[in-house]
Amino acid sequence: MTNTELVRISMDDNASLSREERIALLSSLYSQKNKFAAKLTFEQRCEILALHRIGITREAVASMYNIDRRTVTHICNPLSKHYKKVREMETGLGTDRFRETYLNDETINKALAFRQEAEKSVEVNNKFAKTKAGVHVVKGKNCQLEHRVIVAWKDKDDDIEVPGWYYKDLDSDFPDNWFCTGDDSLKTSHACYVAMLSDITDKVNDT
Repeated sequence: MTNTELVRISMDDNASLSREERIALLSSLYSQKNKFAAKLTFEQRCEILALHRIGITREAVASMYNIDRRTVTHICNPLSKHYKKVREMETGLGTDRFRETYLNDETINKALAFRQEAEKSVEVNNKFAKTKAGVHVVKGKNCQLEHRVIVAWKDKDDDIEVPGWYYKDLDSDFPDNWFCTGDDSLKTSHACYVAMLSDITDKVNDT
């Protein structure tokens, strides 16, 4: 019996379960989904690196693959201790062969379709909804330390695919990067601020 099947069983029926099944039920009821859990195949990770290499932003790639944008950052960051085998594959094949291998027609079409949808969403993001614009000192839901965070409207440029509200965490592992958590957080500064509180984390390696 899977954990999902166990969760569907009412609490009144749990006495009939074995000890192992009850432990699985308890674990399912109280555990939270880890948004950083591995969801990508090695091939998909290579696709992500190839897309980023041709100029697709981290936020856009994250949306395309429905993953956290920090996963994209770690895949593409040469200093990250994560996903080294992906970057080693690029080095081993060479830039041109790596791109030819992992930028297939399906991947290209996915990127083009995302761009079309992104352009449609621009109109709903309100540049003048700036009640939470500026610098904030906050302690996020997943943080033990206070962080200095900037919330600001960002127009489209080399690193921003969709104009909207983004935040920069000056006390994170990537203090120079602008982030969003999804389409809804782009709409207003308040939406960005609220989403940021759940998104930021303390530094992985605080030296």
